[in-house]
Amino acid sequence: MPSNEHPLKKHNNLTALRWLAAGLVLYGHSFVFLGLPEPIFMNWVPLGALGVYIFFVISGYLVSQSWQNDPHLFRFLQRRALRIFPGLLVCTLLSVAVLGPLLTTLDFKTYWTHPHTWGYFSNVYLYITYNLPGVFELNRLPHAVNGSLWSLPVEFAMYLLLAVVGLLRFNAWGIASLALVLGLLNIYWALPATEMLVFYRTDVRQVVLCGIYFFMGAAFYRFNVQRWFSLSNVVLALILWLFFSAQRHHFIVAAWAVLPFVVLAFGLAQHALLAKLTPHDYSYGIYIYAFPVQQSVVSIWPNMALLPYLAMVSGITLVLAAASWRFIEKPALAFKPNSPHR
Repeated sequence: MPSNEHPLKKHNNLTALRWLAAGLVLYGHSFVFLGLPEPIFMNWVPLGALGVYIFFVISGYLVSQSWQNDPHLFRFLQRRALRIFPGLLVCTLLSVAVLGPLLTTLDFKTYWTHPHTWGYFSNVYLYITYNLPGVFELNRLPHAVNGSLWSLPVEFAMYLLLAVVGLLRFNAWGIASLALVLGLLNIYWALPATEMLVFYRTDVRQVVLCGIYFFMGAAFYRFNVQRWFSLSNVVLALILWLFFSAQRHHFIVAAWAVLPFVVLAFGLAQHALLAKLTPHDYSYGIYIYAFPVQQSVVSIWPNMALLPYLAMVSGITLVLAAASWRFIEKPALAFKPNSPHR
């Protein structure tokens, strides 16, 4: 769930917050892989989903800022592509060429001639597939090599939709109206729906469920809600949110405003220690590598206790994420087109 633009005020907490969001996804998934009940936040969403929503809030805010700073379609898409695809390409290659051959139950020839092996490369253009032949067949989540990739086409759909409304010159109220439409679609379709609506191997409901957080983040940027961020207002927002907790549907609707407010209030604040993470945005690498690392470890040690499992998968994932940032993602971002307005 990437975004490489930072607000005008540098050295804020946003990178640290993206680390936290990626960590929530890793932590929440760990329970599932070990066959344990996944923690539910406020009897509302699993921790993994909460991490994804935080990613979408931050992305909506920053990507909206990116468009406003340089409303040029080609340069905008270049920046978005350079943030997503280089890291995804390498992760896909490693999954096919390293993880698959090491952990498949098939022989070498059968693995490399199997159509699903080569079909896995469709992930590079966001046509998501989760299966590599003979890999993770006996895991509690069988065959799923990298289930976290589902969110990337949803994220890119948000980029495209934001570009469209940008080209149509939507003002702040137009963005807010789009968020309202997404909210209504959540209430009357996505939340009560029991069956997936699949397009391009993506559950369209997720475009609505995650899109509301993306465009609330975008609306907060366009309305300059930052001027209302203060500790007292954050506490007040949380108290009001808890007031709705007795009614789950009201609590969910309130979350569309409260979660972005709290996330961005914290993220745009400054903290000397947390700001040190700003030059080291490993969050995307953590997000795309955690799932296959967790599946790999549990396939070898299926009955490992939670704490040593968390320590092992966190350490391996962090090393891979750091390498991805240092050698793939950061060099790719050097090719970002400069805005003529800066």
